[in-house]
Amino acid sequence: MVVVLDLVLASAPSPRRRMKRRVVVALRPVSPVERLLAVGAALCRRLDAELEVLIDPAGMDEPAVETRLAGLERDGLTCHLTPAADLSARVVVEHARRHECVTTVVVGNPAAWSADGGDPWARLECPLVAASDHPDFPEKK
Repeated sequence: MVVVLDLVLASAPSPRRRMKRRVVVALRPVSPVERLLAVGAALCRRLDAELEVLIDPAGMDEPAVETRLAGLERDGLTCHLTPAADLSARVVVEHARRHECVTTVVVGNPAAWSADGGDPWARLECPLVAASDHPDFPEKK
């Protein structure tokens, strides 16, 4: 009887296995929205992950982002829109640290998120993808 119980417990899926991986795209008003969503969607397809978009509802056109995410969902991705007031690198990092399922974070230009000169991404426990190295991304002057 104990052996059967051990087998049942051993075959039960762990909570970690049931959790779907997630790619987080952080959007600010100055972000190249289409570029970041394209990079995030490509990563989701490659990693078999869901897409979560963090936006500051005060600074972004939330209905336009929702429309774009609906298009990605029609293409087979699972998408989530998460409003985050006063979106900053600290908020993004804390969000990723709170959610074990976050496998990577996508931003435009990581240096542009640093207000105090420090590295706000140092506490991030997953890869940070900088989509700003694309040839269509405007150069700093």
